[in-house]
Amino acid sequence: MDKSMRTKGLLIALVVVLAGLGLFVYNTYLGPKSVAGEKAVSVQVIIEGQNIEKTFDYNTDYGFLYDLIKENEEELGASFKGTDFGAMLVGLMDYKADESSNEYFHISINGEDATEGPQGIVLNDGDIYKIELTTW
Repeated sequence: MDKSMRTKGLLIALVVVLAGLGLFVYNTYLGPKSVAGEKAVSVQVIIEGQNIEKTFDYNTDYGFLYDLIKENEEELGASFKGTDFGAMLVGLMDYKADESSNEYFHISINGEDATEGPQGIVLNDGDIYKIELTTW
């Protein structure tokens, strides 16, 4: 192996190590932190075109909305699609959002728009998670 090949190999290894270190720092210090302990939360599902407006009340130890929905997937008629940014909620109450019509499930927490997907939304005691079918 010549010198330029070794240098490229070392640079690639350095980039991989730095990326791993960055991911570790994000997950440890910067990523969303779940709240330990039991929480009472409500999940409100609204699909106007199907005349669906239901509220589900849960007592849970889960830390994130995704885990709560997965646990109650059958009751909520939920389905997810994997994306580069995590799991995307694509179905509720056995209704699948129609991507060709620009439909999606919009999530708000206590009336405020969520800034994360379900895997990053932290469950807090007393919160109301509204999931409404809408278009963009």
